[in-house]
Amino acid sequence: MSSRELVEQVVSTRQQVDFAGGLLLKPSPEALERCSIILEQAGRQLAEWQPELTLRKGDADALAEAWHLRRSVQRTTRLLQGAAEFHSNWLNVRGAMTGGYTKTGEPAPLLHGRRICLEG
Repeated sequence: MSSRELVEQVVSTRQQVDFAGGLLLKPSPEALERCSIILEQAGRQLAEWQPELTLRKGDADALAEAWHLRRSVQRTTRLLQGAAEFHSNWLNVRGAMTGGYTKTGEPAPLLHGRRICLEG
């Protein structure tokens, strides 16, 4: 793989990570699902060309793009952590609203009922 091709791969992966991060700015179940698919694909791409990047430690362009990718991954990681914390906190609120509090003052665990859906 040429240096130019490697830089293009890194840029493409960064753009995917940036797009996934953009989806997390307005999270919805659909956005989170799409984000997951995009990040899985970006991870596979990274795994494919990462050994080549390691061999090109002296390539300034590839290194600069790798640092841009790293910042994008860090930003997206923070957004994912925020979404996870929001979800966890919401489950605590729902547990407190539906089950009150435990003897230790913690919100009651949220109990999910079992459902069966049959269509004919």
